[in-house]
Amino acid sequence: MIGVYQQKGLDFFDIIQGALLRYLNLESRPAGFFTIPREIFNPLRNQYESGMIIKKIADDKNPDYRYTVGIVDVDIFSKGMNFIFGMADPLRKTAIVATHRLAGDKLKERITKEIVHEVGHLIGLGHCDNPHCVMYFSNTLLDTDNKGPDLCEDCRRKIE
Repeated sequence: MIGVYQQKGLDFFDIIQGALLRYLNLESRPAGFFTIPREIFNPLRNQYESGMIIKKIADDKNPDYRYTVGIVDVDIFSKGMNFIFGMADPLRKTAIVATHRLAGDKLKERITKEIVHEVGHLIGLGHCDNPHCVMYFSNTLLDTDNKGPDLCEDCRRKIE
């Protein structure tokens, strides 16, 4: 079971629940809402550090959930990257997706792809070389738009 945490004010649970069930056959439940602590904000970058958000969610999560995912609407980064759409921490069994750079008329489709991608990491998948596979690394929004929401045959075999 996956617990879905959302930043206060967001309401994407139905999209996330549908994506996880359809593309990974995983069930999820609403786990609650959270506020991102101000100290996670990096004023020099005007962004939030993704690993610290994951740590907050992981530290506060309900132990009944095998995995947790969080969704936020702020701009996030990871060390060595200008920005990221999401991040997974398999050791903490927690991932996040940020909608900030996914905005636009394809928001639901982009959230679907990024949630499936990050949970794919939680269940043991790495990045895929197939540009149509959801596990393909998205360096740009165009990469996200061009890939599909599903796993390719090679990635699917790795989890079966």
